[in-house]
Amino acid sequence: MQTTKPKILIVDDASNWRVTLETLLKSYGFGVTAAANVLEASEALQHGPYDAAILDVRLDAFDDDNHQGVSMVLNAAHQKYPYMRFVVISSYYSEAEVRSFAPRDVKLAYFDKNNLPFDQFLQTLRQLTKENI
Repeated sequence: MQTTKPKILIVDDASNWRVTLETLLKSYGFGVTAAANVLEASEALQHGPYDAAILDVRLDAFDDDNHQGVSMVLNAAHQKYPYMRFVVISSYYSEAEVRSFAPRDVKLAYFDKNNLPFDQFLQTLRQLTKENI
């Protein structure tokens, strides 16, 4: 049985999503660190480990086709913490597209930001963090 709070890293350039997820997850007993961009995520990864990360695909508010940021964070986090799990959320990319630019051996779940079933999202996050025990 896990005796400490699961540690979650949230990386999303949209402050409304970042703050909402952080507030909700803290209320459900998760330890949360939030980052707004790749640079902040890189810094936060130095203070890990984390059980899981919630990543928005598009980390550049000015470029709708940008997925390089999330690719960089996924690769860096997976390399530093191979057991780390990921929940990727996006309004712009499909699950197949997300999986195409993620490392093949990474454990990730995908959710569409336009239709986020919070109960299922929370259950998935709990399951992913439980697997790290």
